[in-house]
This record gives sequence, C-alpha cells and structure tokens, in this order.
Amino acid sequence: MTADKSNAYGAKAAAAEPLNDVRLRTARKRLLESSGQEDAIEAVREIVANFLGSEEMGLFQLDRRSKTFEVFWSFGIDLEEYDLLRTLGEPGLQRLMRGECHVEFGVRDQAGVMAKAQAFIPIIVGDQTIAVLAILRLLPQKAGFERSDVEIFKLLSHEAAKPLFGPTGHTTSGAEGPGMRV
Repeated sequence: MTADKSNAYGAKAAAAEPLNDVRLRTARKRLLESSGQEDAIEAVREIVANFLGSEEMGLFQLDRRSKTFEVFWSFGIDLEEYDLLRTLGEPGLQRLMRGECHVEFGVRDQAGVMAKAQAFIPIIVGDQTIAVLAILRLLPQKAGFERSDVEIFKLLSHEAAKPLFGPTGHTTSGAEGPGMRV
C-alpha cells in the first residue's frame, strides 16, 4: 500500500513539474517578445496576474543619485500604500539590494486565518538591483504563494529588467510618486 501512495505522490509531483516548466517558458517568452516598455509592463502584469494570482502590484525604480525607490508603475494599489517598502525595514531593503527576494507565502495560522501573502522581487541588471516589484494581496481563489512560484520570482528578477528598462537598466519615464530611501 505504501508503494501505491508513493507512486501517487510521485505522479502528482511529476505532473506538477512539466506544468511549472510550461509556466516558466510562457512567462519568459512573453517578456522577451514584448515590444517596448509599455508592452513589457503589460507582460509583467499578465505574468503576475495569471501565474502568481495577484492583481495588486507596484514597480519601484531605484534612483541611484538620491538612493531612493521611486514609484515607476502600479496596478491595483493606491498611492497611500507606496510606503510599503518601508515596512520591510533596513534589513529587508538591504536583502533586496543584494538581489534577494522577500516572500511572505501566506499560510493559515492555528485559528485558520490567512496571513497576508506578498512578495518583493528585486529587478536586477548584472549584480545591481535597479527596481523592486511588489506583489500584494492574492486573488481569493489562491490561498498563498507556492514553492513553484519562486521560479517565476527568479525569472522576473533576472529577466524583466531589459524589457522594462533597456539593456543598461536606466530610464527616465514612469509614474511620479513619493520616494523610499535605501
């Protein structure tokens, strides 16, 4: 009987693996085929909505001169929430600057209440963080981020900069908003 259980588990894991590969290939293709910055922003929005299950996100670009994160683009969140990077504190911001994602997976506590799922993904050129993509509040049908979502986070982190900001990662366009000091 145990062999059957392990085979069933193995079959589920094997089925999930190709599905995750398809998600990654599709997301990568959508990013690489984007034509211009507006289309790249739409590609990121589609990837986050369709593969990660959120329609609340913001992109914050690092202004190297002032060492602040400035609002570049948002979808589904209000201007009042743009201070959300500050909630990570200095250690969290430093991890983002080192290129590490900050993910709160959103699990149920003992009372069955869902903890807030959110992710902060550094957008990297070379070894430099040039922006942060904040993903907030998952859609009701998604209980929390899953381990397989980490691959999408990594893809966005390492491959979204060029379509969004060009090969050097520098652009002057984007939405105006309050800054967040690094």
